[in-house]
Amino acid sequence: MVHTLILFPKSTDAQALDRFFSSTDLLKQAHGFRSLKQSEGDIMSPMGPPPYSKVVEISFDSQEDVFAFAQSTEAQSGKEYLKSLGGLMLIYDVSDV
Repeated sequence: MVHTLILFPKSTDAQALDRFFSSTDLLKQAHGFRSLKQSEGDIMSPMGPPPYSKVVEISFDSQEDVFAFAQSTEAQSGKEYLKSLGGLMLIYDVSDV
């Protein structure tokens, strides 16, 4: 399984993000899509206040599925919008420990 983690800076409009991710039908129909989760409330850290206000986690079956969706014509406007908000996107494989 592959996770995509998107971290949004404190300057991001939380309501705009909520509206964007509540209209994710295209994403949910993508091949290999598993789940979409987002943080609620304040982000906390035992190492001091984090520079992020929102965390979004998207899971897919494989890296190929992630990149196929990300490169699709339909996903381009969403990707550009998230980039304009200053989101940091991390993609990584996950295994049970």
